This record gives sequence, C-alpha cells and structure tokens, in this order.
Amino acid sequence: MAYRVVVLPSAEADLEKLDAEIRRRVLRRLSWLGDNAAQVVHHQLANMPEDLAGLCRYRVGDYRIVYWIQHQLETMKVYRIQHRSEVYRRL
Repeated sequence: MAYRVVVLPSAEADLEKLDAEIRRRVLRRLSWLGDNAAQVVHHQLANMPEDLAGLCRYRVGDYRIVYWIQHQLETMKVYRIQHRSEVYRRL
C-alpha cells in the first residue's frame, strides 16, 4: 500500500532551489519511495538531537532526501532535500 508523502516547507524550499532535471529525479524517487515504503529499508541517522530523532535518509545520486517514516500512519514526512555535501551540516 502506498504511503502518503508530506513535503514540509523546508523541503519545498530545497526543491525550488534544485535544477529542473534533478528536481524531476527527486520527485520521481519520492513517488516511488511512497509507493514502496513498506518494503524499503529506511536508514536512520545517528546521533540526532531529540527534536530530529528518527530521521531517515534516502540517496538520489549526489542528493539526499531526509525524512521521517510513520508506519502506523502510513505517512512519510520529507524534512530536507539537499546535496550530500550540505545536508548533514544543516541538521
């Protein structure tokens, strides 16, 4: 069953800054991830502050989608979408 993908304002702003081709790739992968969230292994980020606990990451080329997954609600909340050299510094 497909999970509902919620793109938070921080991720919306990140999407707007991306090149059109990269944005298309990321959005296509987000759609795929929402459709397959129950089967995908979600890699949690370690050593996060309490308010960011449970954040996961998903790789799309040189970019990372950082999100929370809520299996009981079948929801995925996208927090950030940035280049791998930037995304972890700004968390």
